[in-house]
Amino acid sequence: MSTVKITVFADPVCTWCWGSSPIFRALEYRYNGQVSINFIMSGIIEDILTYSNRRLDIGGDIELSNRNIMKAWLEASTTHGMPVQEHKFHLFSKERRSTIPQNLAYIAARLYATKSKDSDKEMQRAARFLRRIQEATALEAMHTNDSKILSDLSAVEGYDPVSFRQMLHSREVQRAYEEDKAMYNRYNIQGTPSYLIEYKKQEVLLQGFTSYETIERNITQLTYGRVEPKAEGSKRLECNKENIRDYINRYSSLFPVEIATAFKMERISGKSALNIESFHNLPDIIEELIKEREIHITPAANSFKIFATKAKESSTQKREREFAETF
Repeated sequence: MSTVKITVFADPVCTWCWGSSPIFRALEYRYNGQVSINFIMSGIIEDILTYSNRRLDIGGDIELSNRNIMKAWLEASTTHGMPVQEHKFHLFSKERRSTIPQNLAYIAARLYATKSKDSDKEMQRAARFLRRIQEATALEAMHTNDSKILSDLSAVEGYDPVSFRQMLHSREVQRAYEEDKAMYNRYNIQGTPSYLIEYKKQEVLLQGFTSYETIERNITQLTYGRVEPKAEGSKRLECNKENIRDYINRYSSLFPVEIATAFKMERISGKSALNIESFHNLPDIIEELIKEREIHITPAANSFKIFATKAKESSTQKREREFAETF
């Protein structure tokens, strides 16, 4: 079966890349193996002292940059719906001036996958690790540009933290990063995230953050309708309590906008994408699942995190819980 390949140009610290997470999960669920997603690291900020974003007034002054980054993130989160933590946010300092470490960390995980006998499974682990870095940065306000934090986070996904830290500083990882940057420049990427959609020998590039619907429409056009969401309109894709319960169990924990994106729930005009009540039909379904003790919810920064109560805790989730308890 021919699959569609989507290459995402990203940086783990980019808020709009974090905001694309619901899109990636929706593509995975709705296309059911017909779409593969790969990440190319863009390295947005090599040094906050020399970086310059005049529109947002980010760069040069470290403390002012931290404040303005958080201001931009909070504003963006109301649109993309993925939460951000304002309290204790202090990403950059004199010692931690770059987002390159987070980029190198994902590349290290990706290199582990290329050396594995089961590269597909390992690439899935690398993608989970990328999301873990994003969540630690945006939702937990961790200093993820610290190699010690990154190696600790790698242990959550089952990597050996000592060897991972060595890999993080290796020439091999640096070369792979340089190759990513070369591809970034070759396609003249103007901002992250950007999406390169490929099917057979054809491709289309979508510059900048976009919607799930735009990506789906481009997949349909590029493949002449040969690749569509699996059984569009079938029971699996219907927006009902049973399917939403199964979707939550699939990922164990997620945020309201991730459910809304996967099931194409209409957002109420003027409402922030951060809240359960912002989407038609979602509040009633969530209330029923809580009453049936299928899920529970908890505040998560400026949004809510939804947990499956009956899903078996995986070894990764256990490590994640234990890791979170140390902070």
